[in-house]
Amino acid sequence: ASYQNTALASVLNYPLFFTLRGCFAYGNSLYQLQDVIQQINTSFPDPTILGTFLDNHDQVRFLSITSDLQLYKAGLTFVLMHQGIPIVYYGSEQAFNGKDDPYNREPLWSNPTGFNQQADLYQFISKVATFRKQVAISQYNQIQRYADDHFYAFTRGPYFVALTNVGSSGPQLRRTITYHPYQDGQKLCNLFWPVDDCVTVAQ
Repeated sequence: ASYQNTALASVLNYPLFFTLRGCFAYGNSLYQLQDVIQQINTSFPDPTILGTFLDNHDQVRFLSITSDLQLYKAGLTFVLMHQGIPIVYYGSEQAFNGKDDPYNREPLWSNPTGFNQQADLYQFISKVATFRKQVAISQYNQIQRYADDHFYAFTRGPYFVALTNVGSSGPQLRRTITYHPYQDGQKLCNLFWPVDDCVTVAQ
């Protein structure tokens, strides 16, 4: 399908939105993510100006489909690190899970804990968003490095992003990725556990 000349899609990337929902909320193959990104990249002269989002006021919230926060974090990581303009819908950081309108537009202060800056998702989104800003991620092209049904990886400059759609109850996944820009012996460390979770590149 071509998304050219679609006014709404040119502002808010709905094709990618529905694919992200399918892959991370419903467990669809991450090959679908690969396919829609390829379609978007060939259909738009500048895909980097498209808004990328996982929730909005016209759709049920992601967490009303699944309560698995690991799946939500995977989807949010994609939104924040992808080549488009990231859009995080209010209440996402408080794990709002409303269904159809008006429950997907609940007042922010309806949360019993208010605007909790210590909430797990608040801390998670803040961590990734701060990193994105610190490294000026938008200056780097996005290059896919790997895709299969359950694992998707890409780089933005020297930064490697790896995502799965198996969630908190899924198996531990191991993948060998040979298409990458790193040198033999170079160390890559997890943003969230930079001391204890590192891998060393071996050619």
